[in-house]
Amino acid sequence: MSTKFALPPFLLLLLGLWTPPSLNAVLAQQPLGFTTENQPPKLVVAITVDQMRADYLTRYAKGFGDGGFKRFFNEGFAGLDHHFSYAPTYTGPGHASIATGTTPAVHGIIGNNWFSRETGSKVYCVEDTAVQPVGMAGIDPGTAGQMSPGKLHASTWADEFKLHFSQREGAQPKVMGASMKDRGAILPAGHAADAAYWVSSGQFISSTHYMESLPKWVRQFNKSNNLEKLLAEGWSLRDAPESYAGSMADNTPYEGVWRGGERPTFPYDLLALEEGNGGQDIIKGTPHGNTLLVDFALAAIDAEELGSDDVPDVLALSFSSTDYVGHKFGAHAMETEDTYRRLDDQLSRLFDRLDTQIGTGQWTAFLTADHGAVTVPGLEKNRGLPVDYWNPEPMKAAVYAAVAARFGRSDIIREYDNDQFFLNRAVLRQEGIDADEVARFVAATAAEFPEVQKVMTAADLRGSTYLEGAEANIQRGWHSLYSGDVIVMLKPGYLEYSRTGTSHGSPYAYDTHVPFLIMGPGVPQGVTYTRTEIRDIAPTLSALLGFPRPSGCTGKPMPALFD
Repeated sequence: MSTKFALPPFLLLLLGLWTPPSLNAVLAQQPLGFTTENQPPKLVVAITVDQMRADYLTRYAKGFGDGGFKRFFNEGFAGLDHHFSYAPTYTGPGHASIATGTTPAVHGIIGNNWFSRETGSKVYCVEDTAVQPVGMAGIDPGTAGQMSPGKLHASTWADEFKLHFSQREGAQPKVMGASMKDRGAILPAGHAADAAYWVSSGQFISSTHYMESLPKWVRQFNKSNNLEKLLAEGWSLRDAPESYAGSMADNTPYEGVWRGGERPTFPYDLLALEEGNGGQDIIKGTPHGNTLLVDFALAAIDAEELGSDDVPDVLALSFSSTDYVGHKFGAHAMETEDTYRRLDDQLSRLFDRLDTQIGTGQWTAFLTADHGAVTVPGLEKNRGLPVDYWNPEPMKAAVYAAVAARFGRSDIIREYDNDQFFLNRAVLRQEGIDADEVARFVAATAAEFPEVQKVMTAADLRGSTYLEGAEANIQRGWHSLYSGDVIVMLKPGYLEYSRTGTSHGSPYAYDTHVPFLIMGPGVPQGVTYTRTEIRDIAPTLSALLGFPRPSGCTGKPMPALFD
């Protein structure tokens, strides 16, 4: 009986039996978006749509034109089984994971806010007291401008892109981020960005991490009356009410109401609602916030001459208004569908300008989301589904009381935050109590509540490797330095939130399933239903455009784009 086998290439090379292919031969086989003859795109536009569920692409499709979302399908590539592979699924971790090609276990952004053992208080994912606000003259800044990417523990694809394309003498690729939210502007743009801008008190601002003063064009934009004009328009349905087939009827008990408003129905007088709803920042919670962001993006392309030469640039845009609207009105409200119809119009406007100003086939754009959202539990419960709202206070009270009775001290648990118990390690050391024993006891007590699916301890997450399912998602979202000692996972469909609108954060499909769309030179036209992950975006861009992967990258290039 004989066995056939093949010697590995390195051994064949040592034996003189194999000659490696030339670099040109290798490059000829690589499905890169460009070669030395085919230059990289002049501009890469990275689009994140905050809280966009994957099903919105099909549910709202009848209201879309050909120039926005549908253009990706007609000219580019769509990944339709694209997921986050971790939890918690929040805005900060979502943007960080898209940018770095890894998960919170590596990049360290474990939430929008989280409890800090070091300070004994909550920290915000992009806060930085070492920097100062820029562009807030005459406005009470608070801490709105004290922001930077300093808490992000890995490089981003934009960082690597900028470094790679700046190697040529005189080359100065620009990287810029913009959003209604600070974290939506800062994290996608990365550490080495030239600028990041976000909105506070109706103005685009920045921080001294990027610049000492706002560029003239940003100051002029802030002085324009774009925002006031948009608010004066109010908010009415773009189309006839009967055309909104992807939504419930207007005015349901599952929708939130503006402060000062009587009911959640169109039309909305935004000027009348400013007071009590953030003043001019009310625009963030309407489709006009997306319009304002595209206005700003077009001004940036002009003033910064993005995509104007053969040195490629990056413009990262995060559309936050979809998240504000979703939180208030829910995933099946007419307000949400109308916001996406109007966003589609704005994407078309942006892409048309790119064609005119930079040139058709000279730019690349991709679109994804930072998380999804759960269907309003009240709606599903009324239709007989096994979902509900969750109040964690009874569980917390039971755990605190049981721990005090068992271990003789009431201060053994230091904090409960983001579904996690943090133990008081100083007290445990003082009393000689084993932390793992306490964690197991806390977990067993919390697991008795019927809304809880599973409770995991730090020892579980350190000592086991979960390959799939919700447990694996929890593990990939758990950071050994920052996360809690006991993690509570609710059952699918349970939500700790008000009884109107929606939220997110779970390891389940409604929060993890988001779109991935890409178009540009070198991108094949097609669709895949092969499962891909959010951390695959950065290495896919690296492979497509020919620059190194981010420092902490754990994702892989998407095979369907390179077959």
